[in-house]
Amino acid sequence: MFQWLAVSTNTYHGFSLEEALEGIAQAGFRYVELSCVPDWTLHFRCDRAKEEDFRKLRQKLAHFGLSVLSLSAHSNLATEEGCAYLVSALRCARELGARVVNTGTVDREEDEDLLRKHLEWLSREAGRCDVFLALEVHGDVFSSGRKLRELLEKVQLPYVGINYDTGNALFYGDVCPEEDLRICLPWVVHMHLKDKRGGYKVWDFPPLGDGTVDFPTIFRILWEGRKDIPLSVEIEFDGRFEHPRSFVDVAVQRSFQYLQRILEEGGYR
Repeated sequence: MFQWLAVSTNTYHGFSLEEALEGIAQAGFRYVELSCVPDWTLHFRCDRAKEEDFRKLRQKLAHFGLSVLSLSAHSNLATEEGCAYLVSALRCARELGARVVNTGTVDREEDEDLLRKHLEWLSREAGRCDVFLALEVHGDVFSSGRKLRELLEKVQLPYVGINYDTGNALFYGDVCPEEDLRICLPWVVHMHLKDKRGGYKVWDFPPLGDGTVDFPTIFRILWEGRKDIPLSVEIEFDGRFEHPRSFVDVAVQRSFQYLQRILEEGGYR
């Protein structure tokens, strides 16, 4: 277990994909979550990808000894445009050998019926690609694992699960991630390992180990639940993104070292 440790290239928001891959590889990681989010961190454009684009991406990954474990393709699932982009992301994931595509959900509670309808379509597409679609704990509507569990219990769709974001559970949901994770664990297919400082709606996501998330307990819950899933480190700092790349590199390196200590002290290796 715990062989699928990655870093989201969103951690390198504002930097090129090459810079992100270099920093992630130098820290010791061997997997990445490729950020493919238009108007945010767009390291790969799913809906315009051609064979030449995949060839160049594979070359970059091979150069740094990395593989794509998952894709981040956050979209508004209340819109057909958002769903269409996710379909392209699912197909990209299949092409790259990734296991999961992560996304947001909807921004308004009144869009939940539309969300459920669109998820039926997306689950069929995910099944064709043999890739999980993971709904992230993110935003004010689905701000906790409990709320996503309630949604998934209603729709009961194969190939649709939860991307549990430990930092977002605190930021959006104001819940204890260690307790909330237990509630939704059977539905979790991917996790963002994200630390958090400050209270509710305080944007401060530091390197792992510098915040309040109890990651040793998080790993114990995953171990007890036999959840051998992709685990992706995501560091979003203070949200201003004014730091140099060396600052990000050090944060990723420190997070890798922190994870290694947890694995060793927990007897997981």
